[in-house]
Amino acid sequence: MASGESFPAYRRRILGYLGTRDPIRVQKTTAARLARLIEEIPPRVMRRRPAPGSWSILEVLVHMVDAELAYGWRLRNMLATPGVALPWWDQDEWARRLAYPRRRPVQAVDWFRALRESNLALLAAVPRRRWSTCFGIHEVRGRISVLELVRQEAGHDLAHLLQIRRLLVPLRVRARASRRPRARV
Repeated sequence: MASGESFPAYRRRILGYLGTRDPIRVQKTTAARLARLIEEIPPRVMRRRPAPGSWSILEVLVHMVDAELAYGWRLRNMLATPGVALPWWDQDEWARRLAYPRRRPVQAVDWFRALRESNLALLAAVPRRRWSTCFGIHEVRGRISVLELVRQEAGHDLAHLLQIRRLLVPLRVRARASRRPRARV
């Protein structure tokens, strides 16, 4: 969630990325899309922040790992104990205190893939009708059903895939420019 952004604005933005797409289909493809986006990008480049206070590509990747961990924990609690309290986690503190810039990019994608596969297997085992009746009470966002959480997580994936693609644009432009033959005068 962008700093200063209200939850209703964040929710609209995130769900806008999803639109009418199937959230499970989006979630099934995210790990492969992440792997393709970062292939051949040197880790030192992925550690570069585009601006002070902005996350690097690597920090976005590791955030997605921790978000997937939180997502799985929330899903399990909501399904096992409908009405459970869901605490907020401070993503910026996690990034700072959990050494996001020191992680390995390929390993982050592998961790994301493993957590995502586990979460998708759980969702596949639970009848979809329970997705609407099982819920949690988030300390900031209020009541949220499993179905809403699934949709928001898919939108979250799409938001960060777009963020990474945007961070890669200047890198790819520079790489193409360095490969162009120079005109002889």
